[in-house]
Amino acid sequence: MITQDMLFKGSNYVDEILRKLRRVEGGGAITLYGAGYCGHEALSLLSKHNITVKTICDDFRVGQYLDGIRITDIKSVVPSEELKIFITSGFNQKMKAKLQELSLIDYYHELDFGRYDPEKENYEYFADHIDEINAAYSLLTDEFSKKLFLNLVNYRISRDISLLDGMQESTPQYFPEYPDLRSNQGHYFLDLGAYNGDSISAFLDYTGGFYGGIYAFEASRKNYEILVNNTRNMHDVQCFYLAVSDKKELVSFNVSDAKNSFADEHGQIKLQADSVDNVLAGKPVTFIKMDVEGAEFKALNGAEYTIKTQLPVMAVSVYHFVEDLFRLQLLIEEFCPGLYDFYLRHYSPTVIETVLYAIPKVRRNE
Repeated sequence: MITQDMLFKGSNYVDEILRKLRRVEGGGAITLYGAGYCGHEALSLLSKHNITVKTICDDFRVGQYLDGIRITDIKSVVPSEELKIFITSGFNQKMKAKLQELSLIDYYHELDFGRYDPEKENYEYFADHIDEINAAYSLLTDEFSKKLFLNLVNYRISRDISLLDGMQESTPQYFPEYPDLRSNQGHYFLDLGAYNGDSISAFLDYTGGFYGGIYAFEASRKNYEILVNNTRNMHDVQCFYLAVSDKKELVSFNVSDAKNSFADEHGQIKLQADSVDNVLAGKPVTFIKMDVEGAEFKALNGAEYTIKTQLPVMAVSVYHFVEDLFRLQLLIEEFCPGLYDFYLRHYSPTVIETVLYAIPKVRRNE
């Protein structure tokens, strides 16, 4: 059981840094290293606090733009007393090594801006939700998952990066060695957020190429076309250019310079969305991988019949919203009370890439 005394009670490190940067005119010479979605989030957050970013660097996107700012090479950054470098990437070890190589490491500040939600990343929010937190915690099957869960709760409250030390999983994301999710019967794999087919490739490696069928949903037109091309020579693969939701509807989507597509009520792109239950209409599903940029709660609700009737293995991203850490697990348990074992694993040195594995207990008898 997690008590309120076990929750971190200090201030959030992101908030502390924002206050310090606001005291300096324009925030100083701030450089963001990483122009993916984490860079987009950091830039948006700093802009809301009237803090100016001077430079954005990325090893793979030099000359492109992130939210109107031209991306440059980290090698072009000039040291100065005002220089502050923040790595805005979920995978930062190689980037730290690059800063060391360029003698810029002394200007680096360890801070994870990713998915920061100031309304919820505090002691009061988690104390108010302690019953739900404990309900989710009690469902976790192994002690590592429970320790990771508590560390992630306190990480959200504090953004103390040391809480993630030793928590990172080294086995393939969505397809771990333990718990072993392979099946002797051949999986029917549902890939929600299929991107360009990278998870399908990992799935084939995991199963030795043995499967019954694959259904892949992707909401980005560009990624969907690559997905279709990458799977065209595979048997029994169906690709759907759809956003996933809890019902059939048109949704507003935003496609950012950071190459991410996500539902956004202010987005300029209208895209057809539908539920798993509607689209698959009872087709066999034995394994669901779900990473749909924050639409996981709706996606699970839209797959309720499939989950209840087929009890698939599930690998669900639970990091896009603060409450996803506990509410997605509780939703699955509500659908299928007592029928699943739950494991939690984390795949980055920052807040992103936390996966909940829901394993039907009947598999224990295979």
